[in-house]
Amino acid sequence: MKAVITGDIIQSTRLPATHREALVKSIQQGLKTWEKDFQCRSEFFRGDSFQCYLPHPHHALRLMLLLKTYIRSLNPSNAFTLTAKENPARSSSIILPSAVIDARMALGIGEALAGKKLVTSGGMAFELSGHLLDDLKNRKQTLGIATADGYTDELETASILLDALLARASALQCEVLSYKLLGHHETAIAKALRINQSAVNQRSKLGNWNAIDAMLNRYENIYSTA
Repeated sequence: MKAVITGDIIQSTRLPATHREALVKSIQQGLKTWEKDFQCRSEFFRGDSFQCYLPHPHHALRLMLLLKTYIRSLNPSNAFTLTAKENPARSSSIILPSAVIDARMALGIGEALAGKKLVTSGGMAFELSGHLLDDLKNRKQTLGIATADGYTDELETASILLDALLARASALQCEVLSYKLLGHHETAIAKALRINQSAVNQRSKLGNWNAIDAMLNRYENIYSTA
């Protein structure tokens, strides 16, 4: 079993070209930083679309949620200035327009064979991910999971709930969630963000971290031996 995440930046064409380029570059830097941790490959295509191939589906939902929270954390009131040492994916400062920056992503799980270029690769995981991304646009949903095994219904329900939770999370809450998805403790997050630990804890609670973590643990238990 393999996993493929296919995604696109929502309404990126409404952004000025320089802002869109900065946003894509920031996401690319994040993916490059996380590729080793998640043992994945990634590439952008058609300007604002991207794919991630993971040989181990166990890591896929965490990476998708990390991408989601990281992208939603990028907005004018939360422009980041952390150093590369603190977080390599947040090594420069960008300023984006007031519209909420978000991404639509579909996770497909099944057999797959990744070629030199992901966009020309094939297999069930690629097919499920690509078809689901198109369906999400019609459903007005931004997260989805489709599998070639017996967990499709359960994980589809989980993805709807996760989508609803993250849609209500602010940029500052998403910033904390992204650190938690990387396994950082609240004291370390507070130091990196230069805020009090109580603020980290509050943003974590308002961002529904406990519910997100519970669903993530269930997913990872399912695919822990895949």
